[in-house]
Amino acid sequence: MTPSSKVVGDLALHLVAVEADPDDFEKNPEKYDIPDSVVGFLHGELGTPAGGWPEPFRSKVLKGRVKKDTLVKLNDEDQRNLHSEDSKTVQMTLNRLLFDKPTEEFERVREAYGDLSNMATADYLYGLQPEREHVVTLGKGLDLYVGLEAIGEADSRGYRTVMTKLNGQLRPVTVRDYSIEVQSVDAEKADPNNPGHAAAPFSGVVTPRVEVGDKVEQGEPIAGIEAMKMEASIAAPISGTVKRLGIIGSQPVESGDLIAVIE
Repeated sequence: MTPSSKVVGDLALHLVAVEADPDDFEKNPEKYDIPDSVVGFLHGELGTPAGGWPEPFRSKVLKGRVKKDTLVKLNDEDQRNLHSEDSKTVQMTLNRLLFDKPTEEFERVREAYGDLSNMATADYLYGLQPEREHVVTLGKGLDLYVGLEAIGEADSRGYRTVMTKLNGQLRPVTVRDYSIEVQSVDAEKADPNNPGHAAAPFSGVVTPRVEVGDKVEQGEPIAGIEAMKMEASIAAPISGTVKRLGIIGSQPVESGDLIAVIE
């Protein structure tokens, strides 16, 4: 995926998630918490389009947003890794420097589940199918035959025991079933009629960037939200003082949840 393709994808996902009206978005983009990749693009981080920037759309989006310093200063270890004779070392270093968040998530998954690149795409996306033998190639001439035997009932914490068969040997695996709500907590919703209520634009993990008592300007980022590898800033709807936060630290939220109250 090219960087500009990611910008287009991030914006498309965001507009669909908030059910945006295209005409309203074009006329009033400052009302939307536009993904960071789009803001960076309009700042010129990927260069300047041959036809220039659309105005006043660009100026409205960038109003109140400070341009980030995107230059990365290489330390001695980075310099050595980039000139390494090991192609994997060079690749992982470039990934970390160019795409730090996706690389962090990739390494977390790799640490938790190992190398999944040798799995068939259908098996990775849809999981094991009953009464069907799946083959995972671990190396040259080394295959692992995997089958799904049974799925147990969920316990009070939402975990199930999944009985698998690996090369003919039964092996139980404990799996968290995220389709089960173990504990339901009703989050406070933002009042759409209150101009000082900042709301989550879509479902994701929100991290506050301000504290109670901070003074903010309209359009200033007060929190960050991340979902599906897409990051966006939640902007202050009005200028004023942060009177209350609707979240404590980084936590998952749903669309419309209250993030902060500004007076």
